[in-house]
Amino acid sequence: MARFCILMLVLITAAMPCLARDFMVEFVEENYMENQEEYAKSPMIYHSFQVRSHAGLKMLVLTGEHPEYRRWLRQYVAQDKGFIVKVPDDENDLFIRSKVYKTDVTNVHPFNPTVWSMKDSRIFDTKDVSDTQAWIVAGPGHILVLDRNNKRSELIETVVKRMGYVGMISGDPDVALGVFKNQPEKFKMVIVNYDMPGMGAEGFVDKLLKIDHRIPILVETGYNNEKRMQRYLSKYSGAGTVTVTPVALNRLQQSIKNLINPEKGTEAKPVNG
Repeated sequence: MARFCILMLVLITAAMPCLARDFMVEFVEENYMENQEEYAKSPMIYHSFQVRSHAGLKMLVLTGEHPEYRRWLRQYVAQDKGFIVKVPDDENDLFIRSKVYKTDVTNVHPFNPTVWSMKDSRIFDTKDVSDTQAWIVAGPGHILVLDRNNKRSELIETVVKRMGYVGMISGDPDVALGVFKNQPEKFKMVIVNYDMPGMGAEGFVDKLLKIDHRIPILVETGYNNEKRMQRYLSKYSGAGTVTVTPVALNRLQQSIKNLINPEKGTEAKPVNG
């Protein structure tokens, strides 16, 4: 009986879908080479992307066949530098730690594949990407996290996942904004740390609100910075969906509940750290 139960558990586990996390990355450089060996039906392909992620620079070694998808993807990154890498849950730590990560080419997705497949229909059969599109079709249940600190963003994602949501982490406001702009309906809320390069946290929040003024946003100002806290509260006092807090992780679960299911109110709200 014990052996039967163990066998059933193994079969059930094997039948369960493999959960995965979306990592937003920015294309830096491509390496591509074909080697046609004698008597081989198709060439041996060596293909990699160097990318910038919130966990630093990485080399993605793109494996698998799918020549049409690979050709289309190369066209895509020549014009749009931001994309998503889907990593199985049991390889999240490996992806974050690794400088070189091997993955099937179909695990690399653009932010908005439908638009690209229509624009490039001459070189890409949309039927070849039906399974890939299913992974990233916009829908409810995602929380966008903009934070350059790996440890803090991992802790935030742990809380998000425990609550039944899918966390999408980015350390680059331009990349994160590109994801949100293409698929705003995918996200329940956004969590933003103040320490951001480029447009900065305020610029990022301003652009988010222009895209969707109803999206709940939790902005973290950092410890012992009353001046920044007051500036954010004053600036976003008319934005009923913006909450300002010194530390996002403090009572994060309750903050997420309150923001996704808001009570009546019309002003930016402070959350004490």
